[in-house]
Amino acid sequence: MNPNTVLFHSLRERLDHLVEDGYYEAELLTKYPFEFIQELTDLAFSTRFRFKTFLGAFKFYTSYALKTFDGLHYLERFEDRIVMTALVLGNGDKILARHLVIEMISGRFQPATPTFLNAGKAQRGGLVSCFLLRIEDNMESIGRGINSALQLSKRGGGVALLLSNLREAGAPIKQIQNQSSGVIPVMKLLEDSFSYANQLGARQGAGAVYLSAHHPDIMRFLDTKRENADEKIRIKTLSLGVVIPDITFELAKRGEDMFLFSPYDVERVYAFPSVTSASPRSIGRWLRIRGSRRPRSTLDSSSRRSLKYNSSPAIRISCSRTR
Repeated sequence: MNPNTVLFHSLRERLDHLVEDGYYEAELLTKYPFEFIQELTDLAFSTRFRFKTFLGAFKFYTSYALKTFDGLHYLERFEDRIVMTALVLGNGDKILARHLVIEMISGRFQPATPTFLNAGKAQRGGLVSCFLLRIEDNMESIGRGINSALQLSKRGGGVALLLSNLREAGAPIKQIQNQSSGVIPVMKLLEDSFSYANQLGARQGAGAVYLSAHHPDIMRFLDTKRENADEKIRIKTLSLGVVIPDITFELAKRGEDMFLFSPYDVERVYAFPSVTSASPRSIGRWLRIRGSRRPRSTLDSSSRRSLKYNSSPAIRISCSRTR
């Protein structure tokens, strides 16, 4: 990597250049005396760190290392990134910053991707990791969810969204039957949003959607990961998760089928749409809803489908939930 790395005569020259040209935050460096920054840098380089695998080196230099604005040259090595991360997390505490350098260079501690990627950079996202959102069954909430996914992904955070409150495909809209498109079109919009907000090309947006095991669209939801699925419904990069309440495990233990409940029907009667609160008592109430759509689903078929798709390391489709 040395031929493509910008070299400087001294650490002071390097820091002055990166601050003046807008690569590093000047405010961060004022929290520490220069002599201490020099000491930390010498400490990091004294370990003679070497990547153990080509993949590790490739990932660092393609995603994490600071580059010139034209993307042609590197301005950081692994040790430089560790020092800047330690200075940010230390927030002026010399002892903490020194310990962080030692732990990171030894491989005993590794900050989350947004922190290690963005720490100390002037042009960066946030030092944030994971967010959980819930989308309600109306267009305003869907729009806010997509906007939130864009904004949080732009700042470097991974986002998971719960879709269990959305009415299923074929449900009424304004009492007109067979109008709802279900959860899959919302999933496609979210997948495109995460692909678009890729944080300056450093990393693709990370998104996941969760659906209750008792939602009527659960089988369509799982089928979006089939290799031979139609391109209109196939989900390629979005991770899937299934919310499984205790009652589902109890039904499986007894070998019984389970009912799927429409969030639209539950909200129409009980004024709240959450099918994720499934329990023996609530399911008994939902079964008494007059005119409700409650198709049966065999636990064996849904479990087999979940296990089939879960064989892919990129798909996370099982989330146990207890009450």
